[in-house]
Amino acid sequence: MELTRRQTLGLAAAAVAGTALSAAPAQAAGNRWVRETLRAMTLEQKVGQLFVCYAYGPTASTADPRNTDLYGVATPAEVVRKYHLGGVIYFAWTDSVKDPQQIARLSNGLQSAAIGSGGVPLQISTDQEHGVVFRVGPPATQFPGAMALGATRSTQFARQAGGIGGRELKAVGVTTDFAPVADVNVNPLNPVIGVRSFSSDTKLVADLTAAQVQGYQRDGRIVSTAKHFPGHGDTATDSHTGIPVINHTVQEWNAIDRPPFEAAIRAGIDSIMTAHIVVPALDPSGDPATLSRPILTGILREQLRFDGVVITDSLGMQGVRDKYGDAEIPLRALEAGVDQLLMPVDLDLAYNSVLDAVRSGRISEQRIDQSVERVLSLKLKTGVVDRPYVELAQVAKVVGTPANYAVAQQIADRTTTVLRNDAGLLPLSPAPRTILVAGYTPAVLGTALQGRGHTTVVKDTGATPTDAKIADAVAAAATADLTVVLTMKAWDTAVTDKLAKQQKLVNDLLATGRPVIVVAVRDPYDVSRFPTAETTLATYSYAAVSMEALAKVITGEIAPTGKLPVDVPTVDDPATPLHPFGHGLTWDARETRLTVASYNIHAGAGEDNVFDLDRTAQALKALDADVIGLQEVDVHWDARSQWLDTLTELATKLGMHAGFAPIYDLDPPAAGQPRRQYGVGLLSRFPLVRTENHPITRLSTQDPNPVPAPAPGFLEAELDVRGRRVHVYVTHLDYRADPAVRRAQVDDTLKILARDKARDLQVLTGDFNAEANAPELAKLWRRLTDAWTAAEDTTGGPLTYPAGVPVKRIDFVTVGRGFHVRQATVPPESAASDHRPVVADLHFRP
Repeated sequence: MELTRRQTLGLAAAAVAGTALSAAPAQAAGNRWVRETLRAMTLEQKVGQLFVCYAYGPTASTADPRNTDLYGVATPAEVVRKYHLGGVIYFAWTDSVKDPQQIARLSNGLQSAAIGSGGVPLQISTDQEHGVVFRVGPPATQFPGAMALGATRSTQFARQAGGIGGRELKAVGVTTDFAPVADVNVNPLNPVIGVRSFSSDTKLVADLTAAQVQGYQRDGRIVSTAKHFPGHGDTATDSHTGIPVINHTVQEWNAIDRPPFEAAIRAGIDSIMTAHIVVPALDPSGDPATLSRPILTGILREQLRFDGVVITDSLGMQGVRDKYGDAEIPLRALEAGVDQLLMPVDLDLAYNSVLDAVRSGRISEQRIDQSVERVLSLKLKTGVVDRPYVELAQVAKVVGTPANYAVAQQIADRTTTVLRNDAGLLPLSPAPRTILVAGYTPAVLGTALQGRGHTTVVKDTGATPTDAKIADAVAAAATADLTVVLTMKAWDTAVTDKLAKQQKLVNDLLATGRPVIVVAVRDPYDVSRFPTAETTLATYSYAAVSMEALAKVITGEIAPTGKLPVDVPTVDDPATPLHPFGHGLTWDARETRLTVASYNIHAGAGEDNVFDLDRTAQALKALDADVIGLQEVDVHWDARSQWLDTLTELATKLGMHAGFAPIYDLDPPAAGQPRRQYGVGLLSRFPLVRTENHPITRLSTQDPNPVPAPAPGFLEAELDVRGRRVHVYVTHLDYRADPAVRRAQVDDTLKILARDKARDLQVLTGDFNAEANAPELAKLWRRLTDAWTAAEDTTGGPLTYPAGVPVKRIDFVTVGRGFHVRQATVPPESAASDHRPVVADLHFRP
């Protein structure tokens, strides 16, 4: 019994749907449709099936003069009908991918044009690699791309990205994705592949390529195209603009480039794209692989036994046009074993060249039929023959759903790689900061950081910053607490940034001496250009999900888990990796960071003994602390502060919150002048929940000695840090030689500390003029952990410096239970003083 076309398609669809029909009858029916369709086609229709081209216009019926210039007809529908096209390809610059609904309508219109004249449905394609190469933008789900997936080492993530990406493309009528990239990027100077590759490790590329093929084809139900055969990973030439030569031996090719394509074939890949590269070991003729019969037929077809569709890379690229004319290129490609010809420079010339070659006998019609049969079989397999149109009402239910976004973010959160954290900047504490975000496309990161409580200043300097933009960013860095600078192929001074302006931007920012985080948002190789940068990261992508993940890592919301999928070589010695494959730092995301400093404000007086507000503010800013305890704070104190409220002025300059507790409240030096106060203070990036000035026994040279009863002079400030209550105490205890007073002060201190709830965290900062091992202090150190002892690089030993006299211990930070002291340092003070600040890097868990 002869099956009708509808019955035949029904059998094929049933097989795909997994109904009770056996596979054999369905396969036979499908084969019959392919044979019958092929038999009914004219030579012109057959040749048309070999071409995949673009057309300008957001709808099938949009007239565009660019179409008229190229094809002699005005609308995309007319281009499809005129050449009986087998496929079309979508780009942003062809106005094809404005939004999902527009894409779906365009797809339906083009399919109608293809089918309306008795033809077969189109293979609609695009390059949706994700990461740095994508055509369909938001609201379609954006994944971080191949090398970012390589940083996760997860085949599950690779498959998930392929499955979701495939389903979303299919929902808008795209049936073929030219992805994944199966090239092994072993050359850090590769200008065209780079992060489009999963890795420089062959096995990792093979594993992730196979997983992504399964995602696209089995889960997404679209055609996956592995590219660029026989392997584009070891070249320093862009095949768009020149002809790369790969000098791998046969043995090297078998070991490096071949395995990922073999893995793709084993995974059932439907299509493979050729590369416009010369590989003398595989074909000594000098022909690019796209035109090489030894490579495409001898290796791909016969050795690797691939019987799917072979499609060229764009025939408009210089790599394939260097040796032959545009009329000859499609003929040699077909003779080499190609099935589909992508984007010839002159479609009319290429189409008629193939027709003439068949009519003249140079290429047999049987050879054309082989390729057309593969194309038709592929269309049948993917369901476009049975269901060429998409349902517009279903698009929003599939494309860019919250569930898909969540998966993309989950994947991106595992990709960020921390390469250096020598300055200990990461992770940041949850304290609000002013952060300059500069460099390449910084807006998304700026928004992400702002959403986490920071004030962000965004300076988009692009891939080729001007000197004016660089100067503007450097000026902004001076007033920021932190700078994050994003680079995009900063290493590439041959094409991307010929004047190395990105490198100048980063180096100028580093030269400010302010904290700087350098992030390579494309090629991780960028960081090798900045050897003095102490904090570097790689994201492999500037997609929104990657910038969100970066913000999470910087702020300590998540721990970084990305591992380098490539070596990052040293610039001067490429054979020596600066950061090897597999490198990646991490930390415990359960810990919250808090940086506390103690600073005697008289250090700001300097050698001239004149308090300089700007000089002090600069010194305090350099501490990069969340909380700073201040001793010997003068408020309205004679000429030294010029009748200014010192603490308020400092807080304003630093963008911090201030607390003050007077020790002395003295009469003004003259009538009408404000009263003078001398005391302790606190600056905090966190808002102050509460402050209190506790009375404590004091010993002073400026009051009765000792004070007969406890008096105010012990500041407490209460902070909320990620839900934990933190009590910061600031003291200035003028210990001299009286042990009795010391004991009283320690007893007073312990009584005050005992009032806090058991779960609360405690920090004591201050100025103790006593030896650390004085027996009177023993009870205090049993209750608190002396962070000073961690500062082992200080002159004279951790317990004695700075010391104006042997018993003088100045500026300390000490903490109660629940805090872990990661490190404590004594940074230099620019002004001459016997006071030196202490900075303690603290961590606690929820």
